Amino acid sequence: MTKPTVFLIEENDDTRPALRQNLKDYNYNVTIAIDEEDALNRVADGTLKADVVLINLNDKPPEEILEIGRNIRQSGGLKAPIVVIAQEYGEDLEGKDISAGENDYISYLGDGEQLFNLLSRLTPPAA
Repeated sequence: MTKPTVFLIEENDDTRPALRQNLKDYNYNVTIAIDEEDALNRVADGTLKADVVLINLNDKPPEEILEIGRNIRQSGGLKAPIVVIAQEYGEDLEGKDISAGENDYISYLGDGEQLFNLLSRLTPPAA
């Protein structure tokens, strides 16, 4: 059985292990980068395979993080959708997944299930 792979870019040392474990619990393989530079290094040779790129960077607005993700995707020759976890937002956005391009999304999480529902829509089922 082949599990979908999430390329997780998460700079927070406290959040990274929990998010990784949750992804594994939802039956995903996980490849981790700790920041933009690490992610670019990991995709540099073009061999990293991912079904989705999930990015959670705390100190930047979602649109800027999306551009970082697009750069990483292009640098690695990835075709995977990008999902940015927004950190700060108003109640009007809570619980929404906003399409930010052909295959890019900003997720304004209301709860953890929302993220996994989005990922399951974007990734192939385990074969």
